[in-house]
Amino acid sequence: SSGINAEYGDGGKKAIRQGVTDGHYFSVAPSIVRDPSQQLVATSVPRDRVVLESDGPGLGPVKGQRNSPLNLSITVDALAKLWDCSREDVADITTQNALRLFPKLKSVVKL
Repeated sequence: SSGINAEYGDGGKKAIRQGVTDGHYFSVAPSIVRDPSQQLVATSVPRDRVVLESDGPGLGPVKGQRNSPLNLSITVDALAKLWDCSREDVADITTQNALRLFPKLKSVVKL
């Protein structure tokens, strides 16, 4: 993988396909509940390339309200619904992806 955490939703499916081909990871934020481009990323990218966005200030679930890591559960719930799987599956998939993208996390994340 390239180790790049990218947001391609605004570029449409063509940009997403190119990012997948290039080996990029894609972040999905709590704004997924209100942003069709985030939903496109979540449903177009292989699950093993999706990570959770926790700190993008403008990417909260409510437009105009600052985002917070406390909103991660909103993203997990939305992905579980879109992927038709459990919250636990989403948490496991995205955690493993984050550990591949950011290998130094392994020293601080307890699984």
